[in-house]
Amino acid sequence: MPTATDLVTDLPADFEVFGQAVATSMADLLGGTSGQILAKNSNTDMDFVWVTNDVGDITAVTAGTGISGGGTSGAVTITNSMATEITAKADLIVGTGSATFDNLAVGANGTVLTADSTVSPTGLKWATPASGSFNTGFASVSTSESTTSTSYANLATTLSTTVTTGTKALVIITAAFQNGATANVESYASFGVTGATTVAASDTYSTYFFSASSSNLAGNASGSWVLTGLTAGSNVFTAKYKSQSGVASAFKNRTISVVDLGS
Repeated sequence: MPTATDLVTDLPADFEVFGQAVATSMADLLGGTSGQILAKNSNTDMDFVWVTNDVGDITAVTAGTGISGGGTSGAVTITNSMATEITAKADLIVGTGSATFDNLAVGANGTVLTADSTVSPTGLKWATPASGSFNTGFASVSTSESTTSTSYANLATTLSTTVTTGTKALVIITAAFQNGATANVESYASFGVTGATTVAASDTYSTYFFSASSSNLAGNASGSWVLTGLTAGSNVFTAKYKSQSGVASAFKNRTISVVDLGS
């Protein structure tokens, strides 16, 4: 092939030599088949080779549960079938079996989602919630009445309330205490249970008033307890009173409240 300093003496022949050199250096660009691409064969200049296009190792996209679409060639599309099942605001997607699901439309305002195996295919329904309720009892006596008993007893007017309970109940008793003109007097108020359950009045469930002075002292006291271990059913809660020293202790504005706490 002529160089830049060669004297051109035979132009046609020189062009032929030049063309042959170009054809030799570009020989690797020749050939190849449809779909092949040109790749470097080494670090040598103009050293190429035709190769089959490397398409990676993903040969197919297969749709699994909840997905549709896919394919084995070209551009493929997959769709979230659960998403397309939603057609309106607040729709729920609910399983109906192994790898199956369905749309559950929103219920009416104020309804709650409720399990119901008779409803096909979801086993769920929207229902009006049951109204919550619990049993309570209350009784009061305002008259001042006294006792000298050193063990728990009723006063002249029995203070009690009957409540249908589960195995637990909240019991609250209140009273205005008056110990008279005697020093170091303790007055106690408690409660007992009869009916389905028997619980004796005791200091465990009591409130009391203590006067260290011989002045005619009075005061209000209350106590509340969660009573457990009841026998479910109709239980009678009765307030009971005593004087620790046997000196007359007076009680007025007495109340007893009971709230069923279920089981």
